[in-house]
Amino acid sequence: MMDALRALALIAFSSVSLAHAQVERIAAEVELDEVVITAQKEGFNVEGFIRQVMEDTTFHKAFLNTRYHPHRLRSVLAVRAKDEKETASMYRTGYLHRNADKVYLQLDTVKETGKLRNRDSTFRYLTAEMYDDVFFLKGERIADNTVASRKLEVEKGSKLDKYKSELKKFMFDPGSEIGSVPFIGHKLALFNADMAPLYDFKISADERNGHQCWVFSAEAKPEFRDGRTVIKKMDTWFDHVSNNVIARTYRIAHSSVILDFDISIRVENAIIDGALVPTLVDYDGDWDIPLKKRELVRFVLKYSGWRVIG
Repeated sequence: MMDALRALALIAFSSVSLAHAQVERIAAEVELDEVVITAQKEGFNVEGFIRQVMEDTTFHKAFLNTRYHPHRLRSVLAVRAKDEKETASMYRTGYLHRNADKVYLQLDTVKETGKLRNRDSTFRYLTAEMYDDVFFLKGERIADNTVASRKLEVEKGSKLDKYKSELKKFMFDPGSEIGSVPFIGHKLALFNADMAPLYDFKISADERNGHQCWVFSAEAKPEFRDGRTVIKKMDTWFDHVSNNVIARTYRIAHSSVILDFDISIRVENAIIDGALVPTLVDYDGDWDIPLKKRELVRFVLKYSGWRVIG
């Protein structure tokens, strides 16, 4: 029993040491702008900030708040052909209602054009199905915005379930490994020892959505902007005071016989009555799924009228 405990302690210590070593390596090479260099003299801790970036849960929390606090939603999805001509679209508006510990989404407007669905009313495009599944609650649910785990797990089930789950992880947990995606899942682990050297990291100061922020940027080095990297560029704005993620923009891309995609995402958040909530999700994706027709889809969701419940 004691041997087992010693082994567990050694594993735990090794994991902590490994994480600390990763932080030290990135801190030693990260580029700092003049404001950050000055802030260091006043107590800003670069290693502490990098650790915060690696362990952040606020970005995921903001998404969960869309299933907790009442708000209004307006969304547009457009499918386009290679010549950029729109071939199908979907427009929705709605309101998330809260009744005690239950929430439900009431759609006020639903308009669809083009061949968005199959004859059996299912979506012709997997991206559209993911969009509908992730962002639009079905039925009444228990109101819960608890971040159960820092990492989103890829769901088990059909290939479609995995696809939607992987896209969700791309969106809300960028920078972490997705083991279920063959050949590239490990390349998404931005801070791992074998991936970090492929990137230029920078910490700078900026104002975003009325907040003074520290910005953490990661961009694939020019010589690695090929199949060796999937995250091409990611910028995250952290509020100076609360450490909440105020905004994030990123582009992930990969091209191979097995999988081909190029996705850009922008998320804007706001702090309303102490709660971090999204105001905008902008997704523009070119996704070529094996045995499926290439999908060029953009969707934009705008959130407003938040009523934060304590």
